[in-house]
Amino acid sequence: MVPNWQEPTQVDNSKLSGWLLDAGSLTAKLKGMSQHFHVELLFQREQACQPHEMDFLGISATSPTLVREVLLHCDNIPWVYARSVIPLPALSAADQTLAKMGTTPLGEQLFSRASIQPGRIQIAPFGPQTRPGQLNARLFKPEPTLWGRRRLFQLQQGAISVAEVFLSPAPCYA
Repeated sequence: MVPNWQEPTQVDNSKLSGWLLDAGSLTAKLKGMSQHFHVELLFQREQACQPHEMDFLGISATSPTLVREVLLHCDNIPWVYARSVIPLPALSAADQTLAKMGTTPLGEQLFSRASIQPGRIQIAPFGPQTRPGQLNARLFKPEPTLWGRRRLFQLQQGAISVAEVFLSPAPCYA
């Protein structure tokens, strides 16, 4: 099921807006809220991205992309499911490390380089039939709705997309 990505002004969800619309690094925010932060790599491979991701990035179906899915753990509990789409032509020589992140937090790289500019944010609800919803149900319990955001990050040669969905233990739901 395709997420219903929307501009933040179209969604009335003030309870979560501090998390969904935060202009800073989610990695830094999570690290500040936990004693132990780590990234669990679910997969990272070159593959076609989804049509809505192509539209968001402004790329064609023939553009090779690297897709990375991770869980962000705070004190050994996964709080966030993240999916990054990196069009390989967007990577300059200086940006090649972004294709080899492994369990290194991508957010640290994106917010520590002056050459990378954070861009627009879209938000979406995720039901139990979506990949994050199914993952949440397997790890915790089924939830009728999880919330997430996606953001463009402008590199020198193009943009990458980072989507983050807050799983049920995340404090944004408290």
